Amino acid sequence: MAPAPPYNWYGFFLGGHLGFGWSSDAIVLAPNSLYTTETFPNTIAADPRGLVGGVQYGSNWQYQRIVLGTESDFSFTDIRRSQLVITNFTPATSAMITNRGEQKLPWFGTTRVRAGYSVQDNVLVYVTGGLANGRAQESFSAIESPGGCPGTPCAQASATKTLWGWAAGAGLEYGAGPWSAKIEYLHYDLGTLTIHTVDPTAPGASIAASTKFAGNIVRGGVNYRFNWTPWELIFGH
Repeated sequence: MAPAPPYNWYGFFLGGHLGFGWSSDAIVLAPNSLYTTETFPNTIAADPRGLVGGVQYGSNWQYQRIVLGTESDFSFTDIRRSQLVITNFTPATSAMITNRGEQKLPWFGTTRVRAGYSVQDNVLVYVTGGLANGRAQESFSAIESPGGCPGTPCAQASATKTLWGWAAGAGLEYGAGPWSAKIEYLHYDLGTLTIHTVDPTAPGASIAASTKFAGNIVRGGVNYRFNWTPWELIFGH
C-alpha cells in the first residue's frame, strides 16, 4: 500500500473562538488648575478583564514545512472595569465627592499575517501580527454630596469611539483532517481615549480622563479548512 500523503495546511479556513482578556491600565485623571488636586483620585477603574468570543477566517499557503497565511477575526468582549471612589471635596471641609469611572471594550477585531512552521505534519507553531480595532467606551463623573447635581459641583463626561492600533502574538495549532484546534496569545494596543468633563457650576473647570486601551488575550479556537482559497477564485488559478 502507498503511504498516506503528508498533512497539508493549505486552504481557506473559518471557525470560532472563546477566551479571556485582561489589561493593567486604569482611567488616569488630570484636573486643571481650577480644581484642588487632592479632591480626586489619580486613577480609577484599573485592571479591566472579561470573556472574549467570536469568529475567525483566513487562508494558508504551505511551502514544505513553512506555512504562511492571513487571518481576520471579530470578537464580542466583556473586558470592562467600573469603580466608585469617595474623596474629600477639600481637606478643610467635610463635603464628599463621589467619583465614578468605567471603561469597557464591547468588541474587538484584527486582520493579521501569520508565519508558521510545522514541527510535525499536523502540528503548527506560528507567530502573527497586524492591524487591530475595537469599540472603546469610557465615562467619569465626580459629584459632591450631600447635594448632587445641579446645585453643587458636578463634573461628568463620557465617550464611545472606534480605535485603531495593532496586535501581535503566537499560537499552536493541531490538525486532524479538515478540522484543527488552536490556542493563541495576542497582545493588542488600540491607543488612548481621552475625555474632558464639564461642570455647569464651575465654568472652565475640567478633568481630563484618559484610558489606554491595551491588553492581552488568550483564546482557544476550532477551524474547518477547505482545499481552496478566495485568491484562487479571484485570479482564476
